[in-house]
Amino acid sequence: MTPTTRVIAMLGVLGAAVVGTPALAGAGSATLYELTENMKVIHKNDKNNPVGRRIAISALTGVAQVNTPLCPSKDFVSGPAGCAVNVLGSDNVSLATGFGILSGDFTTVVQGDNPVDGPEAVVLKGTFRGHMDFSPAILKQIPYGTVVGKVRPARGPSVDFTGVFRLPFAGNFELEVAPGFKMTLRQIFCPLSPTPNQLASLYGGVDLAYLDFDATHAPNGQCLDIQPNELSLGAPLVRFDIDF
Repeated sequence: MTPTTRVIAMLGVLGAAVVGTPALAGAGSATLYELTENMKVIHKNDKNNPVGRRIAISALTGVAQVNTPLCPSKDFVSGPAGCAVNVLGSDNVSLATGFGILSGDFTTVVQGDNPVDGPEAVVLKGTFRGHMDFSPAILKQIPYGTVVGKVRPARGPSVDFTGVFRLPFAGNFELEVAPGFKMTLRQIFCPLSPTPNQLASLYGGVDLAYLDFDATHAPNGQCLDIQPNELSLGAPLVRFDIDF
């Protein structure tokens, strides 16, 4: 697929998303950020796997709302937003289809032996497994992927969840969509929020953004401007939003 046809595909997907779909009722949510990732691409001499697979291990941290599987009790709350959660997960995704699996462990933590640093005392453990659809990012260069799966606290039954990985991108990066005609990624992805990130001057002039989504995890034609607390050591973080 050429860059021009990729952009046309992007516009088609996003144009359909702007029309909108019915909202889904939810029982709570969590937002995690990927702090570290170790990734490798494996190619096998297999006629059924000619492209290879992307395999990664990531450490994430964030906050879960009260009365969710990651924050089942007010006694575990670490701040006004809810419970502090740490996650260590792995994923294995086909570069031919964009589909794959993820699994890992989570811990819910509260303040421990240092009142100044972040929460670290474990009060709840659990596991999760799921199926990933990263075909938008891998096949169409649209910066997101979705997940459906189950999370199981050590004390309680497994619970279904859905999630969307928001990949950071530079909204002022230009693509040539036709001979002699260029568009920025913000113009392509976010026609309903055309104003660049007002904090771009803090990010070396880069218009850092995430895609925004409707309740079904479909792009809605808007962007979310990346905030300073969504950076680590100056780099924008992958954001993982989860609904239960």
